[in-house]
Amino acid sequence: MRKAYIFTFALILIFSSCGGNGAKNIEKITEDSLKSDIPVLKAEKGDIVFVRMDSIINSFDMYHDLRKIYEEDVTKADTDLRTKSNVLQKDYNEFNEKYNKGLITRSQAEQEHGRLMQRQQNLEEEGNKVRNELAEKEIVLLNQIQNAIMTYVNQYNAEKGYSMIISTTGNSTVLYGNPGLDITGEIIKGINEEYIKSR
Repeated sequence: MRKAYIFTFALILIFSSCGGNGAKNIEKITEDSLKSDIPVLKAEKGDIVFVRMDSIINSFDMYHDLRKIYEEDVTKADTDLRTKSNVLQKDYNEFNEKYNKGLITRSQAEQEHGRLMQRQQNLEEEGNKVRNELAEKEIVLLNQIQNAIMTYVNQYNAEKGYSMIISTTGNSTVLYGNPGLDITGEIIKGINEEYIKSR
């Protein structure tokens, strides 16, 4: 589960330059607004509207699909490296046992030790390469998700004509947000429909 939280957190950071309580504040404001007598507006052309980006990401089917693929790749790479490490450790233990029992010459021991050290170095290099490839893949997946969301939001707003769409994730300062100006649900519905069409 920790991998999923890291993945989500990284994506939310892409949409905001600094961490903050914007989303929590908006949710509280929205709840407070529903309890009050203030009328709920209907967003119209030219309005400034807002979205809860964390809700959009967590409800986006593409995010869940790509996260699953990424986590499978991480698990596979981890299993592969662990298996190779276990084989190397087994071979080293067998070599050590033979050497301690005097079953191999000093010259054979030096050669075998050199081979084992080379295998260890190769395994470390492979581990670094795999980690770098996974980090690069994660960035690409996060960019794909961000691009899909931003592409849809631009298409959506071309039709709606809002003056501004504010994301409440991050350091945005929203003192009040009428629930009628929260278009999060519409964006979630739309991006998932677009994603289903593109599969």
